[in-house]
Amino acid sequence: MPKECEMSYLKKIEQLIPTLTIEEKVGQLFVLAFAGQDSEYALNLVKNMHVGGFYLTDDNANTLNEAGILSELLQKQAALRACDAPLLLAVDQEGAWGILTKETDLGPGNLALGMANDLKLTENMYQVFAEQMQAIGYNTLLSPCADVNSNPNNPIIGQRAFGEQPEHVAQHVAAAVRGINRTGNIACAKHFPGHGDTATDSHRSLPQVTKNINQLLAEDLPPFVAAIDNDVGIIMTAHINYPAIDAQYPATLSKKILTELLKEKLGFKGLIITDSMNMWAMRKNYSPSEAAILALKAGAHLIMLSEEHYENETTPYKQIQKETINGVVAAVHSGELSLAQLDDTLKHVLCFKYQYVNNKTLRNDTVSNDGKKTATEAARQAIRVLKNNEGLWPLGQTEFYFTCAVNPVNYENLVNSRGIGPNDAVPASQVFYQQLQQSKAKVTYLAYEQFSQVLAGNKTLDVQRPIVVLTEDYPLPGETFPQQEQAQRIEQTQQIFADKLIVLALRSDYEFKELSQKTEISTYACAYSSRSVSAKEIAKQLLEEKNTF
Repeated sequence: MPKECEMSYLKKIEQLIPTLTIEEKVGQLFVLAFAGQDSEYALNLVKNMHVGGFYLTDDNANTLNEAGILSELLQKQAALRACDAPLLLAVDQEGAWGILTKETDLGPGNLALGMANDLKLTENMYQVFAEQMQAIGYNTLLSPCADVNSNPNNPIIGQRAFGEQPEHVAQHVAAAVRGINRTGNIACAKHFPGHGDTATDSHRSLPQVTKNINQLLAEDLPPFVAAIDNDVGIIMTAHINYPAIDAQYPATLSKKILTELLKEKLGFKGLIITDSMNMWAMRKNYSPSEAAILALKAGAHLIMLSEEHYENETTPYKQIQKETINGVVAAVHSGELSLAQLDDTLKHVLCFKYQYVNNKTLRNDTVSNDGKKTATEAARQAIRVLKNNEGLWPLGQTEFYFTCAVNPVNYENLVNSRGIGPNDAVPASQVFYQQLQQSKAKVTYLAYEQFSQVLAGNKTLDVQRPIVVLTEDYPLPGETFPQQEQAQRIEQTQQIFADKLIVLALRSDYEFKELSQKTEISTYACAYSSRSVSAKEIAKQLLEEKNTF
């Protein structure tokens, strides 16, 4: 996958396309989202707007059982159309982001998998993702993230990337693609040609990367090349300007990037899907239909409108979806988008769908033990003790204090109202503390406000007793989880407890590098993940007894 279209499908498609209206053709090129459990609207999009797929979240189906029912309903409607190609049912199941977190095994996320650096483990973890989605009829994983964390201050990639070195990331991307492909589900490498060196979030604005083609080939593109070499089915575009390559258009709308670079130079034969076209990187600069037309002319095959949580309640998304599709239809009628190009794009999409897209719902409401085992092992292997100058790690049964550096009000946005929020419903710090409570640890918990009194000098503690301070970071599309206040509390705590301070990070280690420039932290352990499974595993390691030999 992908390969040349099988002759039987090719004949069917060549006979089918001339019989379809322009509306039927254009609709097939759209992957849309819908709010809530509005299956009636979704079915209408399939029947009357002829859409080719959906971007699905917990908002649409909140349990495995609901998801299985929904996917079956949608595919049955699609099978009744003149163009009976199965729908792409796509999800952001990528570890650090994911859906149905209560019933699936997402593991610790890509950054932790990269730290564990066991390619078989990465392959198995992604196979788990794909199998669990396949069981409910979701056939397309918008993963793996193939971005390289070349800018550690990147606000949107972070834990979603496998690491900072191109070849290292490439190896894990290849493993992830192999794991997904093993199941028959579709893998999608993103965000081409690379989102890891941006300083802004494309959910909010249009970033710019000044690299030339040779720099991209060396620093950002190796993971995408590895994905292509391992038969990735889909590649997702990045809403980023690369002025050294295309001075006029961002990657999603650039023929130089999508056709000349991705298709011709790198030899990609699969489907190109846009990142969500209602992210502000697009909306602030182009009208919805204009962006869709430009993307198709540039070489994209599928236009995705996955209604972002920050605009759903204030934007008439149904109207925008209709106007966008109708705008492309009008462009074909006017000749702005040629009928020949539309037919060629549709032919490519249908060949792919008929050959590779699984439209069967394999109902299975249980989570396999193998999934849990793989997730736990990945979390365990990723944990690193970066400093242990005083020999405090692990603490074992020593009495210690525990507090969180995060202001509790910041947890409110971890899971947003639209179900796109990629995080566990319960903060990792809470899971960590629950694990401590289930043990025989002699721990004194200090609530945020209670410890604020200590930092202000209004309350005293035994400073000869170790104190564990937990820091966290979470991937939030269109938002940033606050970090500065956490760093300040670490610095203040160090001034009081000195070498009795243990910083435990449920996040990346980029914080450690910044803190080390300001204060001397003698003990620091990092999980490289904000997932619950990592919180449990690092708690277990903290409480292990010291080796005496």
